[in-house]
Amino acid sequence: MKYILRPATGAILLLVASLPTVQAEDLLELWQIAVDQDGEYLAARHRYLADQESIKQTRAELLPNLSLQYEQKTTDQNIKRSDNLVFDQGSDRYDSTSAGLTLTQSIFDYSRWQRYAQSKVTVNKAELEFTLARQQLLLRLAESYFLVLERSDQLRTVATEKAAMNKHLELSERKLNSGLGRRVDVEDARARYLNAISKEFELQSRLEDSRYALREVLGMIPQNLRVLRENIDLQPPVPDDPQEWISKAADNNLELRALMLEQQVAQKEIDALRGEHYPTLDLVYTDFNNDTEGSVFGGGSDIDSADLALKLNIPIYSGGATSSKVRQATEKRYSVLEEINDKRRAVEREAQDAFNRIGTAIVQIDALQQSVNAQERLLQSKTSGYRAGRNNILEVLDAQQDLSQASQALTKARYDYVLNILRLKFAAGDLQEQDLAAVNDWLR
Repeated sequence: MKYILRPATGAILLLVASLPTVQAEDLLELWQIAVDQDGEYLAARHRYLADQESIKQTRAELLPNLSLQYEQKTTDQNIKRSDNLVFDQGSDRYDSTSAGLTLTQSIFDYSRWQRYAQSKVTVNKAELEFTLARQQLLLRLAESYFLVLERSDQLRTVATEKAAMNKHLELSERKLNSGLGRRVDVEDARARYLNAISKEFELQSRLEDSRYALREVLGMIPQNLRVLRENIDLQPPVPDDPQEWISKAADNNLELRALMLEQQVAQKEIDALRGEHYPTLDLVYTDFNNDTEGSVFGGGSDIDSADLALKLNIPIYSGGATSSKVRQATEKRYSVLEEINDKRRAVEREAQDAFNRIGTAIVQIDALQQSVNAQERLLQSKTSGYRAGRNNILEVLDAQQDLSQASQALTKARYDYVLNILRLKFAAGDLQEQDLAAVNDWLR
């Protein structure tokens, strides 16, 4: 078993050691790296910058449009037949140059104004989603960071359990060899020892996976992480009322607010499509010059012309396409409304769950710490009793496993408390960098 496990574990460690690494002391230092390296956050920033351009694009549709046209051509003409008796035959080759300037100003176009209003909502939504991406990065960084710490602590606990089980196995083997022990005790101790090895290997694999999860956020694996102090001040959330947090989440959760803005975008899309049924009015001014050097019907010409026109367009029938687009956009708006209802229920549940988990963790940490202390005393008593012949090996092994399980449960409760503080803030749409700084003060 040792021959099989050790090379595999060594290979994992060698692979991790070959990855780029950076030394970082705490969460705040890693945060500065994450904002420059996390792909999800950087993608959200580029989407935000891209969506900002939509206002300029839709506003351009409402502003004057100026265009210049220029054409130079050579014409070959040959008269084959003509009712003009003067020019009944002949041919010519000549050049023509034309240039024009056209100014178009939309006076009334309902769809364009709705698109302009829609772009403002789109930019507000993009800004909100960028803020959301920043909060998500804060939470993902903390979750990845503390998952590495939690699994490292659990791995040490299991390693201690494995070492203790190995000692119990050796002790039971010595008793068997001296004629004072039983073979069933040896087999039981060996089974517990091998089970501890199995758990250690599994936790080692999960620890490396959590390091890779942290690498997704940072682009590299930190060499040293500050660990959570054991004497952190356990305080309930402020305010200490779950309904206030639920109401705050329903009003301020960024994912929910982004969906509400999405609903406004969908409504503006309906209004813009309905505007395709309405008339449009444009003012068009054209200044045009045509310079022709010759013609088979006479000499050349140089003509300037200027036109000022009001163009009225009244849509009558488009084959039903506009009405179909309106129905399609309406159904999409209904879909967003259902997503809003579902998301509101979800964020309320998340706020309630995070609040409850904080209170549960506070109680568990105190109870499990006392349990660990009691299990340590019990293990010492059982071990001494086994050496004196008052207890059997099974009682000792059970006490050792109970201590290991209590230690792992205590570890999980401590990290659950920290993370649910941040999750509650995220659910309420109020997770800030200073919250990460407050958690960072709990590290050593």
